[in-house]
Amino acid sequence: MKNIYKGLIAAAAAGTAFGAIQVTRSIMWFHNYCKLVPYEVKSIKGTELEGTDIKLTAHRGFRAVAPENTLPAYDEAGKAGFWGAECDIYRTKDGVWILHHDPMTYRMMNKTVNPEKVTYDELLKLHYTNGHNINAYTDLKICTLEEFYGKCEEYNMRAIVEIKYNRSIKYFEEIVEMAKRYKVETTYIAFDFEDVVRLRELCDFPLYYLVYDIHKEQIEQAKTIENCGISYDGNDKRNLANDGAMIKLCHEMGVHTATWAVDDLEIIKNLYKWGTKYITTNSVTY
Repeated sequence: MKNIYKGLIAAAAAGTAFGAIQVTRSIMWFHNYCKLVPYEVKSIKGTELEGTDIKLTAHRGFRAVAPENTLPAYDEAGKAGFWGAECDIYRTKDGVWILHHDPMTYRMMNKTVNPEKVTYDELLKLHYTNGHNINAYTDLKICTLEEFYGKCEEYNMRAIVEIKYNRSIKYFEEIVEMAKRYKVETTYIAFDFEDVVRLRELCDFPLYYLVYDIHKEQIEQAKTIENCGISYDGNDKRNLANDGAMIKLCHEMGVHTATWAVDDLEIIKNLYKWGTKYITTNSVTY
């Protein structure tokens, strides 16, 4: 991360006044992006959601208490009793599926690389320097999809696997075959509809088409694929508008819904009331 800061600062010094302003804004954005969100861990106990069929999924693992997409985050999710655990995956240069959210490692690790452009052994030389309670985990390494499945199997959590972009689409058979080797129920989610289509060709697992704000055209797309729902941004005010009209429209059109990544209990109560029982969250537990 220090190298990125140095590069941005050098660009600001060398450029025009307008360019310097733009680079300064980039530095501020970068700094804020890398800062940890001060999550407040909450429970649905004692609320109207207790005892319902709501399904809580740990977003990138229980990232409110351990670094995201790492084995400790999934251990903590399992101990907390989450129904599901969500992860983000990339395929390395030598064909190993690993967990990481961003297309570059700068936010979470001690060196900046593109996980798709290096080998797994090269990734193992890096370690995590960011994430909640990072000081409790010395020399924390990248997690593989195989290891993630092991944790889901250990704690009986459903695996919610997000495909990052569609550059690895020709290798989807690998992840489907991997899922079948474990005693773990799997759901795939993706922003690229092409990925969703290809996954349905390969398996009968539940699928969700990821969207930010829901549009009728997206609902109609999802309807063309068997057992494909819409997973939307539960914090986007456009989805909450008009008493959850677009969420309700999904259900009226026969498309089930899930949501990400909601930490406000009041919002979760409304989403559940409007028909969404699959809730991905950073900090809300049973």
